[in-house]
Amino acid sequence: MEPKSVINQDFDRSGQYESGLKSLVKSLQWAFGLLLVVIIGMLVYFFTGGGYFAVEPQRAVIVVKFGKIQETYTTGGHWFLPYPVNQFIRIQTNQQSMDVNFVAAEMPDGSGSGQSLEPGRDSYLLTGDANIIHTMWTINYQVTNPAKYYETLTMPAKPVDNDRVMPDVVETDANGFTGTRGPQTLVRNLFRQAVIQVTAGRKVDDILYDKQTEYSDEVSRLFSKLLTDADCGMVVESVSLNRVFPPQKTKAAFDEVAAANNTQSSLYSKAQEYQVQTANDALARQAEILAAAETYRKEAVSTIQAESNYFRSINQEYAVSPKTVLMALYNSTLAEVLQAQEENKFILGTGNSGKRVWIKLNPEPKTAQKKDADKTAEEK
Repeated sequence: MEPKSVINQDFDRSGQYESGLKSLVKSLQWAFGLLLVVIIGMLVYFFTGGGYFAVEPQRAVIVVKFGKIQETYTTGGHWFLPYPVNQFIRIQTNQQSMDVNFVAAEMPDGSGSGQSLEPGRDSYLLTGDANIIHTMWTINYQVTNPAKYYETLTMPAKPVDNDRVMPDVVETDANGFTGTRGPQTLVRNLFRQAVIQVTAGRKVDDILYDKQTEYSDEVSRLFSKLLTDADCGMVVESVSLNRVFPPQKTKAAFDEVAAANNTQSSLYSKAQEYQVQTANDALARQAEILAAAETYRKEAVSTIQAESNYFRSINQEYAVSPKTVLMALYNSTLAEVLQAQEENKFILGTGNSGKRVWIKLNPEPKTAQKKDADKTAEEK
């Protein structure tokens, strides 16, 4: 067919539009070629780099093929056919933290700490002896099974819809999952359950003063059990009790009780110190007396043993030569008697026998006399 005129709606017999048509055809050819290159590039990308992914540190990648989980990867680089054949779900596996507080809500005028507590507005705990306290916690948890975590916590029917129990509350966790039925909501509610249950079984004095560590450990154990029973691919790393305190209106009364407890503890400590010191002094005195008695015993035994040996030796000598031994004993006794006298006095014998008695004015020491007597006895 011949070209038709646009103006006169007749065939273009002069060929004035032929060059335009050629340009249009050429442009279409270029466009088709460019489109062909793009399609080829997309096919190359689809079958090469489009399905490649590298697992980052502290991350896990779940490969889902047509909605079914195929494998979970935690390291290295991998290639699969890209979307819509396969879908790659990235999950954080590093430690995550969350603060859970049971405290009074702030009032518009900023005086929330001094207002009366109102159920539904303020958060607080009830102890086993019917007292009210506030606590502040920090919990650390970690994803250990990414596939279980993804299946149980990140696939609600409508994750972005408001929850029926907590309307108008929308949360986004570390993995970007939004909704009130996600991982953080489950962790928070399980932890609140553990804290409420443990607090209801303990006295306020134990929680505030005496057994805070035991209280925190019991909450941690129960929370770990609840999270394990939930079978959601997460484990508890640690639970920290940052602060525990009574309501503001009863704080003065609790402070008085705390001061009395501190005074009692101080007096009790002093009494214990006095008890320990007195016991130590008694033990030291006992040891001293026992040591002195032992020393006296050894000295007495040694003295008696020496006297016994001396008596036996004299007895043996007496059996051999009685007169000689008696004379030696007499001289020894006389020397001891004279030694006890003062130096300017002496004794003279009296009688008609005409015998002369010589007395030493400076008698020898007792030890020397005893040795001489022993030597004389041995010579006899």
